[in-house]
Amino acid sequence: MIRVLQFADVINRYDFIDTLVEYAEPARFEMSVCVRSEEHGIAEPMRPRSGKYKVIAGTSRSNIPMAAWRLARLLREWQIDLLHTHHYDQAVIGWLATRLYGRTKLIVGRHYSDSIYRLPSRVKSRLFLSLEQSVNRAAQRIVVPSKMIYDLLTERQRIDPHKVDVVHYGFVPEKYDAVAASAIEAVRREFAMEGRFVVANFSRLHEEKGHRYLIEAAALLKDPFPELLVLCVGEGPERAMIEEKIAERGLAENVRLTGWRTDAMAIMAAADVVVQSTLQEAFSQAMIEALWMSKPLIMTDVSGARDVICDSENGLLVPKADSQALSRGIEKLAADPAFGRRIAQAGHNMVAEKLVVSKKIKDYERVFEKAFAADA
Repeated sequence: MIRVLQFADVINRYDFIDTLVEYAEPARFEMSVCVRSEEHGIAEPMRPRSGKYKVIAGTSRSNIPMAAWRLARLLREWQIDLLHTHHYDQAVIGWLATRLYGRTKLIVGRHYSDSIYRLPSRVKSRLFLSLEQSVNRAAQRIVVPSKMIYDLLTERQRIDPHKVDVVHYGFVPEKYDAVAASAIEAVRREFAMEGRFVVANFSRLHEEKGHRYLIEAAALLKDPFPELLVLCVGEGPERAMIEEKIAERGLAENVRLTGWRTDAMAIMAAADVVVQSTLQEAFSQAMIEALWMSKPLIMTDVSGARDVICDSENGLLVPKADSQALSRGIEKLAADPAFGRRIAQAGHNMVAEKLVVSKKIKDYERVFEKAFAADA
């Protein structure tokens, strides 16, 4: 029995951490959980079936030293073999904790792509990269969700490629199959979708998600394509700026900001097309959700996209920060519904074949076994 502790700030039902806890083989792995907050943002996750659960309060960076000390005590108390951290601050905490309790081996889940390089301050970027390099050198394994991040670590940051594993997130079909017809009809009525060509986007309202390029694409299409309706599902710090751009472009009838929605999957099911205009991702969950739900997808060429999408075969792949490319993609799918149905079906088939959790969990289990068997 290998004792694994999953460490994150928060965990939501069906996210990539929750699926590890629920689907790892219980006869081989005791999966325990430690979080820094119980304020899950979407849905309450599953609790460990046979493992343990602990909250270490405090998610600010000023609490990192105390969090590391508390986590080290937990590793010793629970006799944890492998600590699997998720995201940057948690990796730093895990690195410090495994220095304090050296019997536990560190696995880093790196769920961001080039965001550190995109920081406006070069001093801050160098500091973050230097600290990340120390964490990476100490880690037994580093798990990344895309080939692009693998290349960034091994080529740009010179991490030993033998310790980096590419494992795409596993998705749980039941989450998407459970969308009721009544919920779909309700959102169709709410947003007056009848007679409209509905484009849906699912992401935080944040600079890195590229909403301004989607707004510009809608502006390009407004006159020749007045039945266009763009729904941006999410919330964030750029809401006021996006609202201003919508008003400037006269798009009040064509673009709606819905805020956070508990019925996001019903909106996706009701939409004609999903468009993700993001500038930075690790491995887009909305991308896989759209493919699984057989929605024609336009995706920017960010981390993880080329691992999944073959352009014009199971989706449309467009350059980042390119409003013209987004508008051309939307126009193409609106003009050729048969093409849209064909690529949508191909996308669904690919996810069913390669990315459902029952298949991806085996890759994670192999990572755990390699880390456990390796010399400290």
